[in-house]
Amino acid sequence: MQFDTVISHAARQTGAVLRDVQAGQLAAPTPCVDWDVRTLVNHVLQVGTALALAARGGPVPSELWTTELVDDSFAERFAADADAAAAGWAVAPAAPITFGAYEMPPATVASMLATDLTIHGWDLARATGQDYRPDPSAVDLSTRFMTEMGEQGRAMGAFGGPVPVAPDAGAFAAVLAASGRDPEWRPGSAP
Repeated sequence: MQFDTVISHAARQTGAVLRDVQAGQLAAPTPCVDWDVRTLVNHVLQVGTALALAARGGPVPSELWTTELVDDSFAERFAADADAAAAGWAVAPAAPITFGAYEMPPATVASMLATDLTIHGWDLARATGQDYRPDPSAVDLSTRFMTEMGEQGRAMGAFGGPVPVAPDAGAFAAVLAASGRDPEWRPGSAP
């Protein structure tokens, strides 16, 4: 798996959505329960920073996930971290990465964070009325990650319970549903 390519695609698509977030949208609801657009933007920035740190072999400190990163140049900050992450993952770290209190294989970290970017890119696009079509490689990686780690993620509170979707809904709709999202969510609907 070429993590640099998948991360680059996911970051480029999510970065495009970030660039079009307007200041007046920051208080808008998102498909993420209890998160408004500002909270979601902050989390996407945290994921970008984590990807860049992990690409250098880590560590990714637990404090990152409580740090406020949203400012007037959040799209540029994300782009810089995304570029560093894609370049760094071209030669993936060989040693386990310290991720908070855990040691994790580099492939697991890359898969988790690329899936996070892909799903949250959709969340942000839906919340702000933008189009979002993830790259097939990001959908494939996210499908594998949710299949392998979805139950553990739900047990840890990272994902909601699976949402039923039609069998022909498509691979990305299935990923969204497995992560506890309604693929039909629109602003004004329940998360």
